[in-house]
Amino acid sequence: MARMKGVIITLLIILFLVVPLNLVHAQAATVQISPSTTTVGVGGNFTVNLTVTGVTNLAVWEFRVFYPNSILNCTNASEGPFLQEGGSSQYFTFNITNSYNATYGCVLLGSTLVGAVPGVSGSGVLANVTFQAIGSGNAILHFDNDPIWNFLLDATPPPRNPIPYTTADGAVQVSAPADAVAVTAVTPYQTVIGQGFTSNITITIANQGGNIETFNVTTYANATVIATIASITLPIGNSLTQNIVWNTTGFAKGNYTITVEVSLAPGETNTANNSYTPPWVIIAIQCDITGITGWPDGRVDMKDLAIVARCFGSTPGASNWNPNADFNCDGTVNMRDIALVARRFGNIDP
Repeated sequence: MARMKGVIITLLIILFLVVPLNLVHAQAATVQISPSTTTVGVGGNFTVNLTVTGVTNLAVWEFRVFYPNSILNCTNASEGPFLQEGGSSQYFTFNITNSYNATYGCVLLGSTLVGAVPGVSGSGVLANVTFQAIGSGNAILHFDNDPIWNFLLDATPPPRNPIPYTTADGAVQVSAPADAVAVTAVTPYQTVIGQGFTSNITITIANQGGNIETFNVTTYANATVIATIASITLPIGNSLTQNIVWNTTGFAKGNYTITVEVSLAPGETNTANNSYTPPWVIIAIQCDITGITGWPDGRVDMKDLAIVARCFGSTPGASNWNPNADFNCDGTVNMRDIALVARRFGNIDP
């Protein structure tokens, strides 16, 4: 009987001393993305935390997180304060691969206490990860399921023991920009152009969105393409002024609507300002710039010569400046323009 009591006492001692040690990691910790949901616009930057909750005796951790690389780019990572509570002898590392494959990028994060130091228990931030939103849509920040890349280890002497855990992914909602590239001004140099002459059209384009944009610009006279400029790159908040040279050779006489269009940025929803149409331009016989009604009347006569003479010697900004009298578009009304109208004096539109 005494021997039996001794066995029972021994078992009770084992129960109270050994079992608690084995239950240290019985309840799984939680590793998650915080906040669980983030909302941002295209071009915006944001930071999420990699947090741990309810961990005991943590000394080493590593996790890999995937994200859709058509929507997000990872730009930076830094260690959070949690493991640093275990002392200054710790090491943090990260690796960012935005083109892990055709669909996903990934960021690999990890930190370890160095030497025989106590582990850290409780809850806190393991790391901070910064992303830039490069496209619209819903993105999941997803923990890798491979235990080779994802683990928590305790502070027992190596080989360290794994700590059980669960993970919770994060979600990012990226909204498309209402505005991106906009045509803000289109200014024809002349409102009356001689058939076969060349003239300039000045266009101004602004990037009003949140992304660096690369786009094409096409200028039309009615439905005919005058010029196309491909692959213009414009930083956020910048504007660009460009001169288009329109050679009217081959264009019939008449009224023309000049329209400038820029290609749409990815996800752009406000398309109303992607094109611009100023008042129309007239193509007339050469040097016919006015008539009784103030518009070309199909003949080159004293009314046209009088306008050129009245503007003689003027440049843009002068009180007597009239760009229609600057037939060769050199920025001044001079003897070259007088010679052109004199040479065509008396011409009548057939």
